[in-house]
Amino acid sequence: MNYFQLPSQTIKDKSIPKKAFYEYTTSKQKQLFIDVVDKIKWQYKLASDTINLEGIEVQEIQVFEINLKQKKNIESVLPIIEKAIPYHIIFMISFNDEVMLYTSQKHAHPVNENNSVVDWIFKTDWFNRSLRKYTINLKESLDKIFSDFCFQLSNNSDPGSKKNLKELIEKEQKIQELKNQIIRLEAQIKRTKQFNRKQPLNGTLNQLKIELKSII
Repeated sequence: MNYFQLPSQTIKDKSIPKKAFYEYTTSKQKQLFIDVVDKIKWQYKLASDTINLEGIEVQEIQVFEINLKQKKNIESVLPIIEKAIPYHIIFMISFNDEVMLYTSQKHAHPVNENNSVVDWIFKTDWFNRSLRKYTINLKESLDKIFSDFCFQLSNNSDPGSKKNLKELIEKEQKIQELKNQIIRLEAQIKRTKQFNRKQPLNGTLNQLKIELKSII
């Protein structure tokens, strides 16, 4: 199925054997591949030779569909595929009629050019395949195409925002950092019995929540 309704010249529709990635796995990850992943398909290739658009940071965008045997979280498997393929990848994880989209901004490893360093992950919750909530918009450049898609997946981007992807990632990281601080502080307050010690902790907690609300 041409889910993203992209031009015919971008369609690959080629199966990729799971064993192609086994050499990059631990024994536990390999077993997850075997138990959970049914099929891996290379669905689309977005590059200068398929859409006549180029990029500076993004040279190609590959779209893979991964069909699951079981509806399980396979986020420990996806970085393995990303490690094996240096290009930016959009994953469409499928189970029956449900879909989850996942991608990551990454850059080349400064020492090992065959590896990539993931800067940030963007993903959706599960949703019905019939709901075309997300699109790959072929416009301007490969960098713009990928950035636009990441903004769609982000829960923290402002509609019509003019920020670039780097700024969005910095915002996502700050939000996650504040959420982690709040979780740790709430746990500390719960453990603290003395009222006089709880007061300053509650004050700090309120400040963090105000800061988080101002960013979101």
